[in-house]
Amino acid sequence: MKMRKTAASILILGFVLAGCARIDTGEVGLRRTFGGEIEAQELGTGWHQVLVGDVIKFVTKEILLEENDLTPQSADKSVLKDFDITFTYSVRPDQVAELYTKYSVSTHMVLESENEIFPMGNFMRAIVRTAAYSAVSEFDALDINTNRAKIEQRIVQISNAKLDREGLAGSLKVNMVNVRNIDLAPDVVASANRAVKAQNDLKTKITEVQIADQEAKRIAALSANSGPTYVELLKAQALQTQSDALMRAADKGSTIWVVPQSFTALGNVVGSQQ
Repeated sequence: MKMRKTAASILILGFVLAGCARIDTGEVGLRRTFGGEIEAQELGTGWHQVLVGDVIKFVTKEILLEENDLTPQSADKSVLKDFDITFTYSVRPDQVAELYTKYSVSTHMVLESENEIFPMGNFMRAIVRTAAYSAVSEFDALDINTNRAKIEQRIVQISNAKLDREGLAGSLKVNMVNVRNIDLAPDVVASANRAVKAQNDLKTKITEVQIADQEAKRIAALSANSGPTYVELLKAQALQTQSDALMRAADKGSTIWVVPQSFTALGNVVGSQQ
């Protein structure tokens, strides 16, 4: 008898659970009546009966979405080849019923595989996408990559300002934006490469001019100090340089011919081979 009661209890529990839907942490539910009406009170975490009508689940924890293949225009009118971002937004759980009933179904993002809804998901994608185009337009094409963090901050600011103007600042908020990829237009990349090459060529020419200027000053100094004593000093420096070169050659095993300073003709050569 006891076993029969236990089996009956399990069977009854199975029927009860089969007629219930569970709302987990980070979710809220809305009850849809048998006639299709949405009740205004959100359902919290726990089990809720669906024998009469059903329960729609909404994600209310921070939601991550992405926008890919954007082609915003920079401040200097260059259209980017590709611009990809991810962003997170949050929704107040006690505002889900109002948002779901006030805005059209297409405004929300339905996750068919998980039987859940991102409240205002498609609406938020449109808000952030527009903000991305506005943020990029504040920078020249060649400055976009180096100002990635500023662009991310601007997208957040522009998005939340738009939500405020729509009267949704207390219900929705963009929390974070991450720019994942920036591809400039090919002509902009080519132009940048030409600019870098021109700058490098200019630096080279400036260096050459500076070297020529220093050489001219050196020659002028030599001319100004061309007295007999200075000339002898230059000769001595030249002989020392020659001697150093001979010594280096000797270290390498080369044959050295020593030519006297008084050399005037082949018959006067006094040579020695080392």
